[in-house]
Amino acid sequence: MIEPYYADDSVTIYCADALEALPTIAAGSVHAVVTDPPYVIGAVSAGNMASKSGGWADMMNSALWFATWYRQADRVLKHTGSLWTFANWRTIPVVMRAAIDAGLPVTSLLIWDKEWIGPGGTQGLRPSYEVVALLAKPGFAIPERGVPDVWRHKVGSYKPTGHPAEKPVGLVRRILRTAAIPPGGLVVDPFLGSGTTALAAASLGLRCIGIEAEERWCELAASRLAQGALFADEVAS
Repeated sequence: MIEPYYADDSVTIYCADALEALPTIAAGSVHAVVTDPPYVIGAVSAGNMASKSGGWADMMNSALWFATWYRQADRVLKHTGSLWTFANWRTIPVVMRAAIDAGLPVTSLLIWDKEWIGPGGTQGLRPSYEVVALLAKPGFAIPERGVPDVWRHKVGSYKPTGHPAEKPVGLVRRILRTAAIPPGGLVVDPFLGSGTTALAAASLGLRCIGIEAEERWCELAASRLAQGALFADEVAS
């Protein structure tokens, strides 16, 4: 049994590997999985060594790992549940292959327009967006039919928590609202990072289980949750 690293009335954090902790969650108990997994950067073992994501074989090897935790997400989700996973353009082939292998289809691709241009090399365009893949269970539906697939949420280069892949609380709150999770519903984030999903869920009256392998990020997430009043501006967005 894995002991919680942090727990309050709404949120439980486990400092553990996602593939060890996910199997301990009861099947069919989760309304939504919302997460920001590694983006397959530095996975090069063959082919073009200048490529950040490696060759096709490297990406398909990565897809095996993605499919493994997708299957666990599929297992814990309710029939009406959904998986929302952040990605970028390099990750898309991996996400699609893993979704097919796991039998959890990608039903939509959300484009997050950051309204900010990030750094980039001279051979490519400078990135101003990321994506969120929506993988839906058979009974999932978005009640509000006016929700588009391009969302604008401004960010910059500054990372308030110091986590390199920090996501805005307001953006994750919008995902949770769109997923129409009932009050007190359960959200799981297998790659919790700085704790954004947990903060967003708690602010909406939802429960959250967060899993994070690195203790330093568990400590940061626990600190943010324990001092929730200090993050009022984030939570209100």
